[in-house]
Amino acid sequence: MYLALFFSRGVSLKLWVDKGLFTKEKLLYEEHLNQNNLKKIYWLTYGSEDKELARQLKRKNELHKDIEILQMPKIFNIPKIGSYIYSLFLPFYYKKQLQMSSILKTNQTDGSWSAVIAKKLYNKKLLYRTGFVMSQLENHLKRFNSFTRIIIEWVEKIAYKNCDRAIVSSKHSLKYIIDKYHVNISQIDIIYNYVNRKNFFDFKQIRENKVIFVGRLSEEKNLFNLIKALNKIGLSLEIYGSGYMKKELELFIANNSYNVKLMGNVDNSNLSYILNTSKYFALVSKHEGMPKALIEALSCGCICVGTDVAGINEVIINNYNGILAKNTSSKEILKSFQKAIQLSDVEIGILKSNAQRFVDNYFNLHNIVKQEQNVFEKLL
Repeated sequence: MYLALFFSRGVSLKLWVDKGLFTKEKLLYEEHLNQNNLKKIYWLTYGSEDKELARQLKRKNELHKDIEILQMPKIFNIPKIGSYIYSLFLPFYYKKQLQMSSILKTNQTDGSWSAVIAKKLYNKKLLYRTGFVMSQLENHLKRFNSFTRIIIEWVEKIAYKNCDRAIVSSKHSLKYIIDKYHVNISQIDIIYNYVNRKNFFDFKQIRENKVIFVGRLSEEKNLFNLIKALNKIGLSLEIYGSGYMKKELELFIANNSYNVKLMGNVDNSNLSYILNTSKYFALVSKHEGMPKALIEALSCGCICVGTDVAGINEVIINNYNGILAKNTSSKEILKSFQKAIQLSDVEIGILKSNAQRFVDNYFNLHNIVKQEQNVFEKLL
């Protein structure tokens, strides 16, 4: 069986590598190939040099031989509009490979129309997968104008109307989709994000009394309130990731002499070592889908502090495997960290033990691969 994975519009293999996402994102697909669930996988990407990059990765045995890159031609390297134009040509350009594929799968909403077009052209099964529901996030944050949000909802509606099955990564996303698009619940599967427990575990080493954050430097991550809260109790913070708010954060940190370091992107293969250096991990977002970094931090034995919002409160059960702030204010975040630093060694041990068991039950890579294989079988 062949699978065609449609990358999000504008996303390339090179971007995955540069952002440190490649090591993590490839795992699911390589595991399918290793278990003979799939014979070949096509990655339809938006990088015009991705094929050469894939060859280099394969020479170093860092990419499975049966993952083939179908890259965007250089002619579409037009600023702002090129990826949109290509997304419409893509189903025709790679006609042969798409005809050979049994299942078409999306990675996110943006660009999902390419997969819908391919399904219509070649009568293929479409699996509409989203790591987060784009309209749910944007309607909450209101980063785009109302017209843009209407377009996002329209794209999602078309995808749900035309897909054969859908995958979401959280219970709150499932409820949102059913309520908004009236999709039959029997056609949607919840498959959580996964963690590779071979890499992400507690190294049982001495940890520094510091806090780590991993994620996009964007408004919904609520980093300014996190920084202000930690400053009041003297905990240092290391921020890993990149995003449009980097300059604003740099000025905020410098002007107030906060004990915060912006560390840039980190490859997922190195993240477990970084997490194991820190006693605490923070994710105090205003909204989340199903946060991978938080799951990885729980796996590594960090004391995790989050906010009681959609996405995070599906991963952290308050006082069981982590600590939840009542809301996203710096005042409540401060209270949660004050509680965290007052935990006894016995309480920390129980928290970590619960976290490990929780991750193994719900986010283990082996289980996630099995769940998705079951979806493939339902489709075919």
